[in-house]
Amino acid sequence: MTADDERSPGFESVDDHPEVTMLLRAMDETAQWEATKQLRAWEREQLSLRTGQRLLDVGCGLGDAALALSADLGHDGEVVGIDGSERMLAEARLRGADATCRLRFTVGDAGALEEPDASFDAVRSERMLQWVPDPARAVAEMARVVRRGGRVCLTDSDWSTLDLDVGDSDLARRVRETFGVDRERQTTVGGRLNSLAESAGLAPLAETSATQVWSSWDPDESPRLHGWAPLAVSARAMVDAGQLAPGGIDGFVETVESAARQGRFTMRLTMHSVVARLP
Repeated sequence: MTADDERSPGFESVDDHPEVTMLLRAMDETAQWEATKQLRAWEREQLSLRTGQRLLDVGCGLGDAALALSADLGHDGEVVGIDGSERMLAEARLRGADATCRLRFTVGDAGALEEPDASFDAVRSERMLQWVPDPARAVAEMARVVRRGGRVCLTDSDWSTLDLDVGDSDLARRVRETFGVDRERQTTVGGRLNSLAESAGLAPLAETSATQVWSSWDPDESPRLHGWAPLAVSARAMVDAGQLAPGGIDGFVETVESAARQGRFTMRLTMHSVVARLP
């Protein structure tokens, strides 16, 4: 779910967003989701990075995942982070000031990487493919820049798994039919990672998934759910999808917040990861 006003861009155009500070804060919050931490630990094990290797992070955001992996590369290794947001990259550079290996964070296009063929030992992307217009092209670019025998790890959400339980099954259905359908965003891409890897000439080696569960929320203490945009943004997306009447935004927000105050709020979202090798 994107962020604040009705027609503003989300993570596909962070620097143009009127609430860019909120987006950056949400990135930090999603990094603390238990599902995110579980998938990143699995990724680290699967990539098995070694001293002196080069890692490319496509859609690196604030750089926290790449910086954590940089500890495995030693002084002779290198991390390159590509993102469309200069604001995020500026923060990534600050956070990487004490890294032991070489770092380069640069603005770039996932669909047209300005990196040489076969120049990285490993490539990763996390929750990025849902924001690009052509995920297959982006994965093909990752396959192009990884060396023979190198590994690519893809992680993304599958919004068709979004389940909001506030005791209203019809509302839950309308939420799924809003966010679980590819429209302007590739919201179901998390469930297609294997096929995307194979189409790019990669051989999948392993896959896993993790479900983030929110079992409680106090809307009076925190006006938005941890890692999410305000509920009114979600409601406007439902209006755009024809799942909510234009005058129903306040009612939707009130229904969900009331259920949360009464301890009747649960929400789930599943993310998938695939690691593949270039034969």
